[in-house]
Amino acid sequence: MHKSKLTKNIPLLLMIFINTVLVMTIISLMSYAQNLLKSDIQTNLTEIVEQNKDAINLNLSNEVNNLAVIANQLTERFSQQNSTLQDVFVQYANEKNEFQLFFSLPNGTAYFPNGATLDITGRNYFRIAMADESNISDRLISRATGEPIFVISSPVTIDNEIVGTIQRQYSIEQMYNLCAASLYSDIGYTYIINGDGYIIISSQDENYTPESDNLFRLLYPKNPDETKTLKTDIENNATGFMELNYKNAKLFATYTPLDKVYDWYLVSSIQKDAVLPNVQTVVKIFYAVLCVLFIGFLLSSSYFLYSRKLQEKKLSRLAFIDPVTGRDTFTKFQFNLLDILQKNPNKKFYIFTFDVDNFKYINNYYGYSTGDEILSIIHQLYASVLKENELCARIYSDHFVMLLTDASESRLNSIFSSEITVNNILVYLSAGIYEITNFDENVNLMVDKANMASKSTKGTHRKAVAFFDKELNKQLIQNEQSKRSIEKAIQDDEITPFFQPKVDINTNKIVGAEALARWCTKSGAILPPSEFISLSEKTGLIKDIDFIIFEKTLKFLRTCLDNNIECVPISINFSRVHLINPDLIHFILAKIKHYNVPTSLIEIELTETVIFDNYQLMDQFIRKLHESGLHVSMDDFGSGYSSLNMLKDVEVDVIKFDRGFLQNTKKSDRQKSILSAITTMARDLNIKIVVEGVETEENVMLMKEYGLAVAQGYYYAKPMPQDEFFKIYGDGKI
Repeated sequence: MHKSKLTKNIPLLLMIFINTVLVMTIISLMSYAQNLLKSDIQTNLTEIVEQNKDAINLNLSNEVNNLAVIANQLTERFSQQNSTLQDVFVQYANEKNEFQLFFSLPNGTAYFPNGATLDITGRNYFRIAMADESNISDRLISRATGEPIFVISSPVTIDNEIVGTIQRQYSIEQMYNLCAASLYSDIGYTYIINGDGYIIISSQDENYTPESDNLFRLLYPKNPDETKTLKTDIENNATGFMELNYKNAKLFATYTPLDKVYDWYLVSSIQKDAVLPNVQTVVKIFYAVLCVLFIGFLLSSSYFLYSRKLQEKKLSRLAFIDPVTGRDTFTKFQFNLLDILQKNPNKKFYIFTFDVDNFKYINNYYGYSTGDEILSIIHQLYASVLKENELCARIYSDHFVMLLTDASESRLNSIFSSEITVNNILVYLSAGIYEITNFDENVNLMVDKANMASKSTKGTHRKAVAFFDKELNKQLIQNEQSKRSIEKAIQDDEITPFFQPKVDINTNKIVGAEALARWCTKSGAILPPSEFISLSEKTGLIKDIDFIIFEKTLKFLRTCLDNNIECVPISINFSRVHLINPDLIHFILAKIKHYNVPTSLIEIELTETVIFDNYQLMDQFIRKLHESGLHVSMDDFGSGYSSLNMLKDVEVDVIKFDRGFLQNTKKSDRQKSILSAITTMARDLNIKIVVEGVETEENVMLMKEYGLAVAQGYYYAKPMPQDEFFKIYGDGKI
């Protein structure tokens, strides 16, 4: 009986066995095939991107060398003619039909073949060439034509003396022809980006605007981890390989820095199904199992085609329908704007941008669903007032843009209010406007100019709409020049720490110090933080500055320890931009371990506003610091509205008062009671108190009266360079 049942089940058992073996075989074969493919793709793509890099570098080197040859020809002509260099240049350029060339004297006056002149002393490429170094500029806006250009510049020398510079201008298309060398342009993507991820040059037939779109932002939604890795590798000037989901395709990508241009990187990618040597192997494997999988393959193919059509519709919707407002995206806005400008060349148009002040607090307090609802209602309000040939769209987050045909005061007053109530929530808006004077100007540049005007009203809660003017344009140029100067200062190691002691007012002993960033130029000038810290925070360069000060402070402490100096803690400031980096603590600890400095000698200083921005994030961050043996100081204590509540929630080791707490007021008794209470509470919580900005003996006497012992300020010592501080640090006393 049992044997009969077993015999009947043999076919079923055999089928199960065969299917099991088949499935396991298919999985193994496919795994092997995928590894082969990935290996070949990585090898081939790495070779290709290196070939492209070499080709691009060769093209750029040839252009630089050609310009150097022209410089020598000008020198030879000048030695043979009784004319000025600029006359020799104009004659040469017209003879050779070299109308993209221009020549500059050491005073910065540039001469063009058509006789025009221009002052280019502010251009970085000119200054570098005058320093006897040929160079290629980043993307610039020509002050002669207003068009985006690139410039290659070389010095002109006579008897080993630089007598001027020779430059050649390149349009976007010309630079593209020099740099676009992808062998897979039809089945992949090639980009040249800068260190911040902004696309400088890209493969053809793209639907974005290269002047402002950011590759990091394009990749991040579907590839957050890969995007972070790409950013990190670019910061470290490293080459890498990664897998991506991008534009409804799975890609392999390789990236590498371009040697000939500072801060440019080449990114090349290829679809996974691109033809490779091992494709034939994969095809044979596929045919080996085709008979077994034929029916399943047909069903899968049908489902895939159906899903693909749905996906195409979904992608189309994602590209042109904003998920928050349900209306046009910024991409659709750009297409429509260009179409309207083309059809109405004689009409006036204005770019009007506005955003919500401190929108992140609305999201944090009311929740993201409420924040999205507010954005949707705001969009509806402004879309409802549109006239013919006017547009409205959300750019990103809480930032909106409109195309207006009328920007009169009465019209703006009728559509804009700096204070509106949405769902019983008071919302403040800031707005700026830019009159379109050049219809060929890039849309993103128009928006940037309107945004810059908007920032001038940020936080003022006033109804006026700011217009973009020459002064703002000048500021835009100055900020860019300042940013490049700071980058150069970082590169040239001109950022250094100055140390200001913290002193026990009862014994005059040094009980600590603070490391403060200073910019010491090659000329000997010392620039204070007010000259560069604010702009560095806006541009992200503050991260490099903080790391420089941190590492140089560790080196200083290591030197002191090696000289058997009894060291006291030094506090180091870290900007809020670091706090989104989950690897910050690992970096800090790795550096401390590298220099073998006790963690008890390091105090991480954070401002109260940084801590207030995100209690939970900061609480976790501070706990990890404490677990590593590091101390935490809260600067600007009392500048916010919830300092005491913050002490309850965030376990800091030190709080720093400003000397404003010590100023005599009509309510000095009340003031004394408050300070005494805070001092007592701090002692009970085992929190140290440091008073900053102590400048007079009266400040010191008031500190003693209030029971405060540690001071930092000019009364005892100004911030001083390392060599000077080393002497008193070793003595341990002021």
